Amino acid sequence: MMRTLLTIALLACCLMPGTNRAEFTTPARMFDLGEHEVRYHLRGGKDAPVVIVLGGGPGFSSWNLEPIQRRLAELGYRAAIMDMLGVGENAAEVRGSPLDEWVAQVGGLHRELADDRPVVLVGHSWGALMAFVYTREAPDNVARLVLLNPVDPERKAMRTVVEQIDARRARERGERWDDEGAWAQDGGERSAEAHARHQIERNLPSYFLDYEQGRRYAERFDDSDFSAHLNVEGWRAYRDDPVDYATIREWAVPIDVIGCRQDLLMPTNLDALRANLSLEQVEVLDGCVHFPWEEVPRAFGEALGRVLPDPS
Repeated sequence: MMRTLLTIALLACCLMPGTNRAEFTTPARMFDLGEHEVRYHLRGGKDAPVVIVLGGGPGFSSWNLEPIQRRLAELGYRAAIMDMLGVGENAAEVRGSPLDEWVAQVGGLHRELADDRPVVLVGHSWGALMAFVYTREAPDNVARLVLLNPVDPERKAMRTVVEQIDARRARERGERWDDEGAWAQDGGERSAEAHARHQIERNLPSYFLDYEQGRRYAERFDDSDFSAHLNVEGWRAYRDDPVDYATIREWAVPIDVIGCRQDLLMPTNLDALRANLSLEQVEVLDGCVHFPWEEVPRAFGEALGRVLPDPS
């Protein structure tokens, strides 16, 4: 179980200790969410239609989504990103179900930026699941879903991703990593966070076609960008109350997908989505695994422009 949960952590922007940590490059804005003052970051014109970008994990910071946010602003949208409660800039204590807290947080940002007008949700990896969960709670609040390298709501690709990651690492580093005991929490010197970082340091490069590029990317993250506890609890909460395809088909919400042909989760996730949903547009990019805005930024920017309608 611990092996599965910690490996699932790698399905989104991940971290490892580094000396060149990156941060948000725009000033933080704030909105009131009852017990919490939530920080978020905004780009784009004041009167432009709103897009909320939801990152992966769960339990990871969102500053690495800025290239997506900048491209959305170029396309004429008002794009917002934020760390979810319990992480990074919004590292408040999450007392209940993290999914419930995060749905309320997305709803609060929606009200702050768009009142009762529908918004576009762009979700990367786990963020696609977060977009589904929010839409289930408030389908009238969502104008469109754009899913980037999404996780299938039924999570079928999870059954093989561990083996694929291990095989990739073995090829690149000449390592063998099939000791189940190495994933156990021993309660000793290594905390849950340190244990997860240790695994991420070894695994994140497998999510890039260029293994060395993945290693350099990982150096930009540090401990404040990740909550191992919320990663586990977020997946557990989703597992206990997943969004099913029958529910998604009830929504009058267009759904688009941009993915990478070489993604470890492809083609299983895309095949499942196509088999169960009527997708508006699908863009499959070559030369990338899981982070297309980093690996093939030009092709990704062009695909995003083809998928999202001109807001003017």
